Amino acid sequence: MPTIILFDFGGVLVDLDKQRCLEAFAALGFDASPYLSAFGQKGVFEGVETGQTTLDDFCQAIRQLGIQPEATDEDILKAWGTFLVGVPANRLELLLRIKQHYRTAVLSNTNEVHWGLAKDDYFRYQGRHVDDFFQDIFLSYELGVCKPDVRIFEQVIERLGLPPADILFLDDSERNCEVARQCGMQARIAPAGGEWMSYFDEEGRYILP
Repeated sequence: MPTIILFDFGGVLVDLDKQRCLEAFAALGFDASPYLSAFGQKGVFEGVETGQTTLDDFCQAIRQLGIQPEATDEDILKAWGTFLVGVPANRLELLLRIKQHYRTAVLSNTNEVHWGLAKDDYFRYQGRHVDDFFQDIFLSYELGVCKPDVRIFEQVIERLGLPPADILFLDDSERNCEVARQCGMQARIAPAGGEWMSYFDEEGRYILP
């Protein structure tokens, strides 16, 4: 049985709405469809998620790719933030129960904009904040690499300081799960929509074999 539950963020904990994000960028005159995916971003969007591109440079790059000249940095970053919808309360409640039995952690391909929303809004719940849900937080833009690159899993294993077999990784990408298994972790696909919640009993204990 695992001693650490390692959660993906986008699509597993937080609901995503790619179409809403595309429409927000389209309203600014920019077609973001070649760059956005539920499982990973491309081009300058990926640069933000690996920490290689600052938000200032990101906004400048979006302008160079073609956008309404009057669009401000705030407009661009607000459009980017619309990719995320929120974390339902029942998932937050279950996370708190899971944390009573396991060390909990999150591993996310994310960026300053999206994780800022997580800290400031999505994990603000009944007086709690993000650190009340996770003992460990691993973010691609801080680690300098994105899933499914093996290096991000190696960093997580090293920092957690326990055998990888003790870690159960839940992610909505089968490719990410495959690489986690190659690194010695347990991994299970967690489809979008919160279906992973059925992997735990009402008290937060993992019940699958």
